[in-house]
Amino acid sequence: MIGAAAMDMTFEQGLRSPRVSLLVGSKTPAVPQLRLSLLGGFRAERVGADWPVSGWQRRSAKTLTKLLATCPGHALHREQLLDILWPGVELDSALNSFGKALYAARRALEPELAPRENSSYLRLTDSMVALETEQVWIDGDHFEQLAESALRQGDASAYEAALATYGGELLPEDRYEDWCAQRRDYLAELHVRVLLALADSLESRGSHAAAAARLREALQHDPAREDVHRRLMALYVSAGTRDQAVRQFHVCEDALRRELDLVPGEATQALFKKILEQPIPAREVEDRPGAPDEAHPTDRPDTPPFVGRESLLEQLGEQVTRVDEGAGGMILVTGEAGVGKSRLVEEFAAEAEQRGCCVLSGGTGAHTNHLAYGPFAVALEGYVASHSDAQRQKLAERYPALAEFVPSLGLGKPLRLSPERSPDDQLYLVPAIVRLLTDLARTQSVVLVLGDLHGLHRSSVNLLGYLAPLAAQRRWLIVGTYRDEGLERGSGLRRMIEASERERLCVRYELERLPQPDCDRLVRALLPDARVDDAVLDHVYARSLGNPLFVEELLPEMQQRGELVRVKGSWRRVSAPSAHVPKSVRALVALRMAPLKESARRVLALVSAASEMEISLADLRAGAAALRPPLSDVALFDALDRALELRILEERNGSYAFRHPLVRSALYEDLSKHRRDEIHAALGRSLAETP
Repeated sequence: MIGAAAMDMTFEQGLRSPRVSLLVGSKTPAVPQLRLSLLGGFRAERVGADWPVSGWQRRSAKTLTKLLATCPGHALHREQLLDILWPGVELDSALNSFGKALYAARRALEPELAPRENSSYLRLTDSMVALETEQVWIDGDHFEQLAESALRQGDASAYEAALATYGGELLPEDRYEDWCAQRRDYLAELHVRVLLALADSLESRGSHAAAAARLREALQHDPAREDVHRRLMALYVSAGTRDQAVRQFHVCEDALRRELDLVPGEATQALFKKILEQPIPAREVEDRPGAPDEAHPTDRPDTPPFVGRESLLEQLGEQVTRVDEGAGGMILVTGEAGVGKSRLVEEFAAEAEQRGCCVLSGGTGAHTNHLAYGPFAVALEGYVASHSDAQRQKLAERYPALAEFVPSLGLGKPLRLSPERSPDDQLYLVPAIVRLLTDLARTQSVVLVLGDLHGLHRSSVNLLGYLAPLAAQRRWLIVGTYRDEGLERGSGLRRMIEASERERLCVRYELERLPQPDCDRLVRALLPDARVDDAVLDHVYARSLGNPLFVEELLPEMQQRGELVRVKGSWRRVSAPSAHVPKSVRALVALRMAPLKESARRVLALVSAASEMEISLADLRAGAAALRPPLSDVALFDALDRALELRILEERNGSYAFRHPLVRSALYEDLSKHRRDEIHAALGRSLAETP
């Protein structure tokens, strides 16, 4: 039994200990939990506070906190910190910098900390600096625990729960720092392992589409994983979509060449050859009403609701009627990225097929358009692969020129992956393609769907220009999507489109963003079985401006971050919404920025960091001149012209602004700390010096 004196001493020691959050009868307030987010970018928050920790007086203070959050055991010897943060610096100077950084970190995490009071989160004991793990929660550790537990359990719901906590790459702003590379690589590999395990689980239940989605997600993180490409190819074959398996091989081929300068290995080549030679199995039915896995959310179709385009879909349907009557043509759908071009065309193609049309799809185009006649090869392969061996034999005899062009017409012959003919020598294919399309149209109207025309190889552009006037006298309807900002001035595709419009060979539709009433309908469709508060609808519209893709990405992001919850039959915002941009939107923005010159990216960074949504030319000129190295007026004006041409920026009352607030936020989030400091300093200096 403990004596009374000992109990009193223990009680007094507890009062002095910063790790005791609340004692019975004590007025000492509970210590709020510190939450450190590393995945997708650094963020520190204290539970109960309405704002993140932001008072970092020194960059080294934030880096010190990151180091402790990423290292094993969350503790480092002082000498280790000196070697990492101040390499090559005199010991006395490094120790002085260390003391200031530790002091600044403690003050940032606890602004109310009294002088000489122990920190609740950061402790220094016998030269060891550590995070108080009882008071600090770290998202990387949380994901690791859930992921490793899920891999031990082998349960699909556990995999999903772990994946939901993975916010993205660890500390992307410190991507090139050695001290966090090992932790980043481990968590990224763990994330891929969970994705692959979930794909296995889904495939074993017969949910091929959901399994394929997880494998594709793994390839987004590591495009050169040849084993994952093989698994995806095999999965497509087992689902009865050999055309997709063939496409996946070419995706693998491109990724290996781009990332590692390699060609597919023997195992991948052998699988590809086997896929080309074997007959097509019947496709298994997924998501049947009443199927055992119907309740699993991963088995639901990935297709989002179709909202706000009904009248345009009806107009497209009228074009099919004209084609049935012998008056074909070409339809081009344009609009900004994410506005729903592909989804509209997908719905149209499904309706056309229901009406008895022969629909040939060239796919989305992202992986095949850069190849000679790539989308036409995919479209014809999809048609030919659906036939029996005997039917394909007849097609091969009737169109022998297509045998090397369409894999399924090879009839077991080795595929010539590197044909002797160059793309410019493949004109022999054109008459064969025209003949096949003409023969198909004798019994039914033909709808040829081509996506992302702005990335077409010149051979495909020339063929499309050749087919357009022929379609006017045949039962052909060519449907394509493209982005105006993706067309270079004077490009072959732009000239072809302008010529087709002048000659009335095509009808062009520009898809606009959804107006708020339709945007609200989309939100309600994505959040079914409950009422959606007006505040949620207004916030989503303000952030997305009616872009359907942005709406579809914002809602799960808000749910994951705990900003959007279902309360008593109603979807509500329960906390102040963050300005965080979903990683898929950030990836889309990064893709659009990739072709820009460095000067253009620096100008866009200036605009993204402006205190207001709009920035004047005078402030931009002064800010550009204050950068190091400075940007000349010539470089600034060229950058602005390019950004306006690509429809990234727009002019508003003599000033410049991003056409979309999410693009602005994504660009700003991707700036490193030192770049933000440089830009803010330049803008601050420009505003001070502007008369």
